[in-house]
This record gives sequence, structure tokens and C-alpha cells, in this order.
Amino acid sequence: MATFSEVKKSLANYLNPYIHPSIKEGLYRINLKSTRDISFAFTIIELLALISYFTFFRSVLSEPAVVPSAIYSTVVSAITFAIAQHGLNNSKLPFSSYRHLSIIYYVLIIIFGIVTSFYHYAHGNQMFVFFAIIFCLVNFFLLPPITSMILIWGSYIVFYLILYAYDGAKTINLFNYALFAILTVIGSFNKYRMQATELERIHRIETMNDMLQNVPVHDNVTDMKNRYALRDDFDSYQNHHIIVVMLDLDEFSKVNDEYGVEAGNAILNQVGSYIKTHLTDSHSYRYGSDSFLIILQDMELSDALQRLSIWERSMATLRIPEIDKPIHYTSGYSHGTPRDEDELRMLIEAADRKRRDYSS
Repeated sequence: MATFSEVKKSLANYLNPYIHPSIKEGLYRINLKSTRDISFAFTIIELLALISYFTFFRSVLSEPAVVPSAIYSTVVSAITFAIAQHGLNNSKLPFSSYRHLSIIYYVLIIIFGIVTSFYHYAHGNQMFVFFAIIFCLVNFFLLPPITSMILIWGSYIVFYLILYAYDGAKTINLFNYALFAILTVIGSFNKYRMQATELERIHRIETMNDMLQNVPVHDNVTDMKNRYALRDDFDSYQNHHIIVVMLDLDEFSKVNDEYGVEAGNAILNQVGSYIKTHLTDSHSYRYGSDSFLIILQDMELSDALQRLSIWERSMATLRIPEIDKPIHYTSGYSHGTPRDEDELRMLIEAADRKRRDYSS
């Protein structure tokens, strides 16, 4: 039988699961994206509702609460969408700076749900809007258990007290109402817990990778870092504007097959030398057997393009040893300000897509 301290520890872990600080930014990014998506959906829905009121259901314009509440919801949702979109695409601030946006939006939009459903209740209609909003917010937002418990139960309690003050909530089955509130909170808990478990799994994998000290992070052929060193260098790129260049040597396997590994290694070494001389020594990587990754940090795009132009002229002199046959390559670049490892990976993928587009 579990002791009281064990039960207390399990409950505390359930209500406040541990998430490693290194991946919290990714969690904040998920919530910010969800806030953007649901606020955009509400904006469109309420705009369509307003248009329908003024075109097909003009009789509701005389009712005091309908149009003002729709305008309120539209404005709140549109502002929230603009802030969330700015945070995702245009801001250099970390995602954690926007961590309270979903909570603020929840409170503001649930006020709309309470007012609208109370109006329907007072006129003998169903309270669909309140429960629909609760359902949408719980399914979209990823809130810590304690926060979700306060917000969800608080919403149910406040709404019930309003109905009780109005007519004693005589048409409300309190047992069913409370049961629905409890199930909603449990659903929110489980969603957060599942995501936290997944994040913990990722963190354990990353920890195990860090423990593999024997994995080399240096490429002896080119005297450059390899792709495994990129994770260690991420902190120097986070929240900095970078230009990502991907380079791939065309049909390089044929060079090894026809002229030998030594000729291939000599070419790789020369490519690495050109990159370190003309672009960067400390932020360049041999990314694959015949591909290279270059990251130019805190540099204007025009200056980077000038460096790339000089580097390309050097690459044009690259020849297979002894037979003076040119080596061809394709390259592509992207630029941005990564705030987590996912965004850095997306920049690398974008540069590689451009490289493939140029080669096709």
C-alpha cells in the first residue's frame, strides 16, 4: 500500500510534470501556434456571423447583446491572432515571452461565451456557445494542469453562479454540470501529460546522445566539424540572425570510383579549405559524405552574398588532381533567426530545397 508521501509525490508529479528547460521553448512554440490557429478560426466565424446579421437576420440587430458580443469576440480574436502571428514569424523575442497569451485569450474569449450563453439561457435557448468554446480551447491549448484546473473550473463556477443568481439555475442538473467540468479538466490534464511524457522521452534520448562521448565531432579528411557538432553549437545560433548555406558536390561518388579515394579526399580537403578561408572557419561542417553546411552569423545578407561570390570564384578553380577535370557542385541558402532547434532544422531544409531547385 502506497504511503501518504508517495501519493503526495505522485500527485505533485501529475499536476506539475517536469519538463527540461532546454525544450520548454518548443512547448511555448506549440502553444503560440495553437493560439494563432484558434484565434484565426474565431475571427472568421464571428465575421461571418456579423455579415449574416446585417444581410439575412436583420431582426437580431434590435437585440441588445448579439451584435456587441460578436464585435467583442471578433476584435479580441483578431488582436490575439496578430500578436501570435508576430511572435511566430517576425519577433526576435523567445517564445517564452508570449507564454501568457493563450491564458489571456482564454479568459477574454470565455467571457464572450458566458455572456452569449447567458443571453440564450435567459431566452429559453440552449447554452451551446459556452460549452463549444470550452471544448475548443481545451483541445487547442496545452496548459499546465494547475493552470487548466483554475481556468476551466473557474469558468464553470462563475457561469453557474451567474445562472444561480438569475433564477436559481433551476434548469441545470448540477450533477451532470459538475461531472462535465471534471471530465473537461481530466481531458486537459491528460493532453498535457501526454505531451510532457513525449518531451521527457526526447530529453532522455538527447541525454543519452550527450553521454556518447566517443562519437566524433570532427572530420579528419576536411579538418572541419561534422554534423554531430551542430547540436553543441546551437546555443551560439539561437536568437541570432544567420545565413545557412548548403553545398553538395555533384556525382562525387563517381570520382571515388574512377580516380580513387585519395583523389576524392584531396577534393574534399580543398573544398573545406576554400570554405574556411573565404566564408567561416568556426561555423562550417561536413554535413554528409559529399555535402557541406555553412552558417554565417550576425551578418548582413549583402555582405554574405559578397563573401559567397568570392568563394564561388575559388570553387570554380577546383579540379580533380592530375587530370585537371573540373568539379561541379550545387548550393542554396536561406536566412532567419532560429529560436529553437526545430527552426534551425527548417532553415537547413529550406537551404537544401533551394539547392535541389537550382540543380533541377
